Amino acid sequence: MGAKEIFALRKQQRIADALEQARTEYPANVGDVWFLRAYAWALYDHAKEVVEAYEKKQLSPAALSARFTPWMREFAKIGGPLRKDSAFSQMLRLTGKVSRDWPEFLGFARWAGLDDFSDEDKLAFVNEQGKTTDSLQKRFTRAIAREAAEGALAAGIDKTAVEWGLSTLEQALRDDPNDQWLNYYRSKLHLAHGESALAIKRLAPVLRRQSRAAWPWGLLGEILEAERPVDALTCCAHAVSLAREEQEVAKLRIHLATRLSLASRFAEAAEQAKLALTYREQHGYKVPPALAQLIASDWYQEALASGQMQVLAKVDAAAKALLEELDAQTLSYSPGVIDHINVDKALSYVATGVDTGYGLLHRKFPKVAGLTPGTIVEVGIAAPDGPPLDWKLSASQAIRGLCETLSGSLERREGKGFAFIRTAGEAVFVPPALAEGFAPGRPYAVDCLAIRRTNKEGKTGWRAVSVIEIADRLADAG
Repeated sequence: MGAKEIFALRKQQRIADALEQARTEYPANVGDVWFLRAYAWALYDHAKEVVEAYEKKQLSPAALSARFTPWMREFAKIGGPLRKDSAFSQMLRLTGKVSRDWPEFLGFARWAGLDDFSDEDKLAFVNEQGKTTDSLQKRFTRAIAREAAEGALAAGIDKTAVEWGLSTLEQALRDDPNDQWLNYYRSKLHLAHGESALAIKRLAPVLRRQSRAAWPWGLLGEILEAERPVDALTCCAHAVSLAREEQEVAKLRIHLATRLSLASRFAEAAEQAKLALTYREQHGYKVPPALAQLIASDWYQEALASGQMQVLAKVDAAAKALLEELDAQTLSYSPGVIDHINVDKALSYVATGVDTGYGLLHRKFPKVAGLTPGTIVEVGIAAPDGPPLDWKLSASQAIRGLCETLSGSLERREGKGFAFIRTAGEAVFVPPALAEGFAPGRPYAVDCLAIRRTNKEGKTGWRAVSVIEIADRLADAG
């Protein structure tokens, strides 16, 4: 008997017999990788059954832990030599699926580590519906970061595993500083330590990217609750209005009902409490103490009896104003100039230096499409290497060394579509679209607005984006 026989038993759906056989023969096959692989797959069959029951909501978190933990502890005893093996990968996938409700996840993840993923596990993949899913390694790392942030101040949790998880979060942020989920978990960690300003700074770029999602608004509400309760209420109300499924805001809705009642908005509070109760009744979930207290209150019973429940007032405008306020507080703005417009890609390119800049997509920043090259703007970013998140017109008329008004003599040679302007300093290239208005073979005294850039050949120089003949300017002034 051996690995072949264990795999045969699995194929016959005799998973209990397969595991019993693996356990019996393990002492004699400790160093046999093929045998260990068969043993691991036998364990996988049993662990998978538990996970599937959990995903179908047939198991409570406590029942999940009681049934899942023994399988994973047994795997940890025999699975070390299988690192980078497909069996190892599949066991990690299972733990990721239950990581929110399995108390031993961080301890298991610390044992598994992050250095033994196969090359395939490090790649994103596209499912049958054409949707791209992040790699197993990235999803596993995020789960570690989430659980470490959640457990940072929790009682009765393995502090060594939490500390390892928090160090994993910090390293992951160094590797990918713009990952929205990592920043979200770091924001929650700041909140747990009472660092509201840092929590907002971490959350702000996430909220900009996911402004139509409920979860970042819910966290912002938590952050603002102590110092800005009115704004916190706006965030929570906006979050529940954005939720696509009730489970996204199941806990938040109870909190919102409580905050509304404290603000004496009892009709709206009653409506939120009723929605929270209905969701739990429909799914057979327990009514948590906080919700039980709400529905037992006099104001709820009065609203229920009289039918005086009220739908939440719209807070879209207030939420938008709050987001704009956060932008002003958390973004850093860099001056730049509209260098050119790429019609095919529907973007305007903003130069911030001779060889640096940002592409502003017109679908994201529609008003930028109406700006002509040479317009001075300021681009807002949340991180030095992060994407542009906002822009605004600048009060400046020039950027020294990048965009300036220069004067000189324009000359266009016979047979050439382009021209050059000779200034007191460098020559300014005039592209054909601007040069065609000047006859070749004679000089013109001109003013031009020029941008200094490095071309594809690595040469840095000035390029005109507008040219005015001085005689015409004087005539217009007269």
